Amino acid sequence: MTAGYFSFPAIPKRPMLTPAEALLRGLKPTTNAFEVTIERLGSVVRMGLYEPGARLPSEREIAEIMGISRTTVREAIRVLSEQGILTVKRGRAGGTFVSETLMPPNVMQFRRQFHDAGRSLSDILDHRLIVEAGIAELAAQRATIEHTDELQDLIHAMRHVEDDFTAYRKLDTRFHLVIAQATNNSQLQAVIADIHADLSELALVVPYSKAALTYSTSKHQKIVDAIKARRACLARQLMQEHVKASNSFLTGLLG
Repeated sequence: MTAGYFSFPAIPKRPMLTPAEALLRGLKPTTNAFEVTIERLGSVVRMGLYEPGARLPSEREIAEIMGISRTTVREAIRVLSEQGILTVKRGRAGGTFVSETLMPPNVMQFRRQFHDAGRSLSDILDHRLIVEAGIAELAAQRATIEHTDELQDLIHAMRHVEDDFTAYRKLDTRFHLVIAQATNNSQLQAVIADIHADLSELALVVPYSKAALTYSTSKHQKIVDAIKARRACLARQLMQEHVKASNSFLTGLLG
């Protein structure tokens, strides 16, 4: 048998993705595209895949890579710009650039505070994901009409203050506390109160985004509908999705 006796068809070469493109591409986001976009763009910068001052792909290119709308990309860039992570320049030489100074002082103070206390953002968010999902499931089994009526009233109020982050945040905290109250378990109520005390500190360094609040309100409504219908497993699933979306948003901004 001589060398080259067998021949195989040539495999066409595919263009190599850069690490940044690979991170942005991921799985196509479905229900929480805005939050996932925040997370991936923030991660691209924090991981150093684009150096300070480097220009990012255009909104159109990012939208194509991620399989999402340009509107979603534009809103995510706006929020990251307000946080000082990105800089948007206009004109012929314009575009979206990584800020020369990636962390504004308020975020650095927040990160240092938690580091000194031996805590991390991921610890808080993991804890919230596990606890709130279970609480929603239990609430669907135990909630009274009074609880669901109050939750519905809170959602109605949220829809009217999506332009006022401070007012919305207060209603959002109350919403999650009422769900905990619906479990009729005082220990779980205390846990939720502690979690949202931490989240209130995070809210001080997170920029306002009406898009995120509108999405949050819609998820709140679905959770309440599941609780009203006594669909415990669905309530757990919806709360997991809601918390994961919030976690992605915070992780993208604060790391």
